[in-house]
Amino acid sequence: MSNYSKSSSLTNDYEPFMIGDKQAGEVHWLTTTNSSGAATYSGLWRCDPMTFEYEFPGDEYIQVLDGSLLIEIPGEEDVQLQKGEIAAFNKGMKTIWTIQSAFKKFFVISNC
Repeated sequence: MSNYSKSSSLTNDYEPFMIGDKQAGEVHWLTTTNSSGAATYSGLWRCDPMTFEYEFPGDEYIQVLDGSLLIEIPGEEDVQLQKGEIAAFNKGMKTIWTIQSAFKKFFVISNC
């Protein structure tokens, strides 16, 4: 077992990302556990324009690599994210994502 994980933001090694029975983009996993074996997810996610509901399964940290995304949070101000921006979201938030242009992010999800 290695003490590190390495990939490239230019990879084409993606698999479907499913929310229930609906595909919402594609994911390239860098990690699925941390050094203690606890669920901690990181990788790349990409998606063409579409809208879907998303509940954050853990605390999620995002760096937008390309495109734009509108996140609607009921009862709160909408969040607009574009290339170059970073953001953090709390576990359990129920949101609606609208991918406005081909979108790609690097993410880390902890506290699952």
